[in-house]
Amino acid sequence: MAESTSPRRHAERLLGVIPKGMFRFLSVGVTGLAIHSLLFTVLLHGAGVGEHVSWWTALIVATAVTWTLNRKLTFSPSGRGQGAEIARYVLVTAVAQGISYSVFLALGGLAPHLPRTIALIAGAGVATIFSYTGQRFFTFAAPKTADGEPVISDIPVI
Repeated sequence: MAESTSPRRHAERLLGVIPKGMFRFLSVGVTGLAIHSLLFTVLLHGAGVGEHVSWWTALIVATAVTWTLNRKLTFSPSGRGQGAEIARYVLVTAVAQGISYSVFLALGGLAPHLPRTIALIAGAGVATIFSYTGQRFFTFAAPKTADGEPVISDIPVI
């Protein structure tokens, strides 16, 4: 006789395959998107700043906030200096944005009748997977010695 599994058991299995910290990472991402959108709107319409300057300024602020939140809530500090960690974070974020835009453009070319919002969401989804992986295993990964062992330091990171 086959053993039936409860909905709770199915949910536990599903949650078991979701990478560590993914829910927090997504929450931080939504927060960053809200900050980017709100600040962009305030600068553009409230302060009369040009569109490109508003967009880039808002992106820089949102990226700084998401790095801080991810460092505090999602990942442990890497043990690198903050400057090195920020540079890695910005690199991963920039590549993720490029992936998002590339998927958006590709879907527009391959499926021109697909609503643009769907293409935008698909691009963001693919970029989120890349971004989470990059931030977890590159930005916030502990530095390694030449022989591949993690660097262990008793010096607190400020």
